[in-house]
Amino acid sequence: MNKKIQPKSHLVKFECATCGTTFELLSTVKQDTVGIDVCSNCHPLYKTGASEQKVKGRAEKLAAKFDAGLKNASDKKISKQAPKKVSTKAKKSKQLSLDELN
Repeated sequence: MNKKIQPKSHLVKFECATCGTTFELLSTVKQDTVGIDVCSNCHPLYKTGASEQKVKGRAEKLAAKFDAGLKNASDKKISKQAPKKVSTKAKKSKQLSLDELN
């Protein structure tokens, strides 16, 4: 590799503006000290842990929608209509014996 085109790296001190933690890392930044907003010590993802986040996938969201729909459907009062009365003459005319069916 050509050494003329390679950037020079040196130790740079990174300071967190939130918690005041400092890190020393190799960097190509020309400054000796760099201020950062949030570091791994005070960032919520690293502070609480990624495993504690409650992120639902598509299947779980869809299942929750169906469960909510079933709950709403069971809460509603279903009005049952009384069965229609059929006259006795109509019943007798529709009834067939087993011999007539064969």
